[in-house]
Amino acid sequence: MHEMELYRIADKDITLDHILGSGAFADVWLGTFQCQIVAVKQLHAKRVTMPQLQSFVDEIQLMSTFDSPYIVKFIGAAWTRPLDMKCVMEFMNGGDLRDFLANHSAVEFPWTEKVVHIQSIVEALVYLHSLNIIHRDLKSRNILLDSTKGTKLTDFGVSKEDMEATMTMGVGTFRWMAPEVIKNHNYTVASDIYSLGMVISELATHHIPFENELAANGQRLGDMPIMVKVVAGELNPSFGNNCPQWLHTLALQCVSHDATARPTAGQLAHRLRSHLRDEYSIV
Repeated sequence: MHEMELYRIADKDITLDHILGSGAFADVWLGTFQCQIVAVKQLHAKRVTMPQLQSFVDEIQLMSTFDSPYIVKFIGAAWTRPLDMKCVMEFMNGGDLRDFLANHSAVEFPWTEKVVHIQSIVEALVYLHSLNIIHRDLKSRNILLDSTKGTKLTDFGVSKEDMEATMTMGVGTFRWMAPEVIKNHNYTVASDIYSLGMVISELATHHIPFENELAANGQRLGDMPIMVKVVAGELNPSFGNNCPQWLHTLALQCVSHDATARPTAGQLAHRLRSHLRDEYSIV
């Protein structure tokens, strides 16, 4: 805990208003810090285990090292005792991409805007991968929007430096997981690229990956059958009918079963910048 003193802020200066979202181990609150609106992540104090606390401390320490306009800004950590640890971050007023897609039609959210969001996500991956850090849980819930600050990645609770990249099963969300992760539990930066392809599928359809896949009996496919089919190469994400052809081609490369055939974040960034410049006079 000694290193945490470097970015410790006073707990008394933080006010919690209401819960923005809840996860298995933590809540994220809307709050204020020194008259600034912030987001505050706090573990479920009554149920927290020491490994969960250590993971939270690791996440805070990792976030404290980031300096990118495409990653949610870390402000500081506060505690009166370790189990009361709070992680204070900038507040993003547009919520997460999952809710935004659910609440907006394709007409309300055109591809000209979607491509700009994709570029921001890719730039975040360029930054992380340059530091040999794998996000490991890239999905629409972990992409936050803001009316002035743009689009940023968040939730680094399962991120690890590349050299420690063997995951424990259950980390991450399987619908966005690369086949080699489901099968061998081993992450690389290419696994993040696969997850990005799944996010592009969400942007194309406005649905969670494989949401409308049906079993032989007409029922929606359950989690385990989806995982089995993805690993076997029998199930691929949908990109709808309106995804621009150039982006569809790029997304298919991202979700290639061959991890070595997927483009790097840097290659994707170059392609997106070129397209935005040529097609939309952006960048």
